[in-house]
Amino acid sequence: MSQSSVNIEEVDVCKCGYYCQLKTSRTPLNPGRRFFGCKASKENGGCGYFRWIDPSLEKADESSLMNRFIDGHNPIDRLKRKVKELEEERDSLKFQLNENEEKMMVLNKKLKEVKLQRDWENVKFNRVVIVFLCLLTIKWFFNIV
Repeated sequence: MSQSSVNIEEVDVCKCGYYCQLKTSRTPLNPGRRFFGCKASKENGGCGYFRWIDPSLEKADESSLMNRFIDGHNPIDRLKRKVKELEEERDSLKFQLNENEEKMMVLNKKLKEVKLQRDWENVKFNRVVIVFLCLLTIKWFFNIV
């Protein structure tokens, strides 16, 4: 049986007696290659058992690999595109935030002006009322005397 036709539904049992986990290599030499590996690492007392499921990149057809990467199946390129999209979205949101902060400052300034205008009109009205009451008081006083 060749390595390319390995049945991954049959789970390996390592020398420690554990069912092996299906893992994916993240090393530069074997990026994305799948393998069965011992549940515990060698550093944690495991046996270090592993068996490749996917064929090595050296044995793979170069044209099929190129097609895979050109078609956008390269996870690094997909992640780079996603990062670029997220950075563009972040920049757009920052721009919108700055615009909204400027609008908020203008509205706060207008609100202060409206409050000052209202307060000034209240003062003017209070002066008119006081003058009117003073005139009534004077008229009343002179009518009595």
